[in-house]
Amino acid sequence: MLEGLAPATLLLLLLATACAALAHVLLGRRWRQLPVFWLTAFVGCLLAYGLGLRFPLALPSPAGVPVLEAVLLAWVLLIVVSRLRV
Repeated sequence: MLEGLAPATLLLLLLATACAALAHVLLGRRWRQLPVFWLTAFVGCLLAYGLGLRFPLALPSPAGVPVLEAVLLAWVLLIVVSRLRV
């Protein structure tokens, strides 16, 4: 099933899932927020990867994914979405 999946895509999915799960544990109130959190985290990770956001630090980028930037942007969006009424 995962043979045809690019490493960057798999890493983005894993980062988004981890961020969304932790955000739901810390900020979530209802089960219906979980898919919203996952979608938000995935969009944040995808934006950081797609726009090529990079801090001027010598950090590793496995599969070309800026992990720190993707996680930070995902959390910024997750905090914004958690404040909305969902």
